[in-house]
Amino acid sequence: MKLLDLYLAEVRKQLPPKNREDILREIRSTLMDMVEDRKAGSNQEASEETVAAVLQDFGSPREVAQQYGARNYLIGPRLFPVYLQVLRIVLIVVAALNLLGLIVAVINPPAPDPGLFETTFEIIGGLFSSLFTAFGIVTLSFAGIERTTPDEWKLSVDEEWSPEDLRKHEQQQRVSVTEMAIEITLTLIFIAVLNFFLDRVGIYYLADSQWFSAPILNENFNRYIPWITAGAALDIGLNLYLIRKGFWDKLSVIGKVLLNAFKIAITFAILVGPAIFTLDPSAWQALAQGSETTAQELTRILNFAFDIIFGLAIFGLAVDSIKRLYETFIKDSHARIDFDIE
Repeated sequence: MKLLDLYLAEVRKQLPPKNREDILREIRSTLMDMVEDRKAGSNQEASEETVAAVLQDFGSPREVAQQYGARNYLIGPRLFPVYLQVLRIVLIVVAALNLLGLIVAVINPPAPDPGLFETTFEIIGGLFSSLFTAFGIVTLSFAGIERTTPDEWKLSVDEEWSPEDLRKHEQQQRVSVTEMAIEITLTLIFIAVLNFFLDRVGIYYLADSQWFSAPILNENFNRYIPWITAGAALDIGLNLYLIRKGFWDKLSVIGKVLLNAFKIAITFAILVGPAIFTLDPSAWQALAQGSETTAQELTRILNFAFDIIFGLAIFGLAVDSIKRLYETFIKDSHARIDFDIE
């Protein structure tokens, strides 16, 4: 009974790890009893229509999983392994950056030097603060992903669920929850850096026994920040929808194509607009002492290189849009026509 196996597989994805297999055995036993009661003869194998009718009456996989406590957690079983993986990576990176700051402070103490103990204590305090902030951002991000479908959202897929959806979804392009969750977390970090820490994106150099930074993105870039942020937020919204849906449907493909068009427009505006990179001459001189390349020359090279990158990005977004439209609306249509002819 392939349809029954598909149904149980969907239920399994949404069950908590504790007693998952016992719950599945209980559900399978109940469904098999219901199928036995409905089939035409005792010696005949149940038809797919009979199984579909039983599953329809039993309820959607999400509803069944919820009856067994599938939502009684902050971060569910599908996302928790990914959450731990992303959390480890983020905490390791934050700890490494703070450790680097400690090493730099020990080798090149600031002037006036407050003393090794005070400097170490200050950096360790900053480490715990950074780790706590990173932990909070990642946890809240995954908790938000877990609860992308509050009761007031009630999508039609739950209200009008049919066992035929199992066969349909099996042929759809499935969504990797791991990839979506990581992409959402990185996008949130990108939005935070873009709007609150953009001044830290630049050249770091040592002068007079102190570390300084010089931003490389000039005021021309600031005009694009709201639009880039909007595109990133729409990306998060689409990913949340895909996690909820579990596969790429026509609506999500159309949304992705429109989002790609929005990104192309922003990228093209940056490409044809005034230069967004400017290197501070004093910062470059302090960083690359003895270099024959001037800050102005390097600024031109940097802007030219990113013009090429932006052009490739536009090309990639256009190709991705064409591919998705073809596979969703043209390729599938041809397949159905060929099938009907046969």
